[in-house]
Amino acid sequence: MKCPKCGWFSLRETEGGVDCKTCGYKLSAGEADKYRLFRLLRDESKGQQGTRGPGMV
Repeated sequence: MKCPKCGWFSLRETEGGVDCKTCGYKLSAGEADKYRLFRLLRDESKGQQGTRGPGMV
């Protein structure tokens, strides 16, 4: 996910929330939740690549 301010893919999660490594922009609570959801879905899709679920041939 890109930083809303500078457009770089350099967001990171810290103890204080989510901020951009490039420009230092701190995401609002709603933006941080969106970022966490994006990461969760991305990581989940990576884990399912190349695996077959039950009942799949």
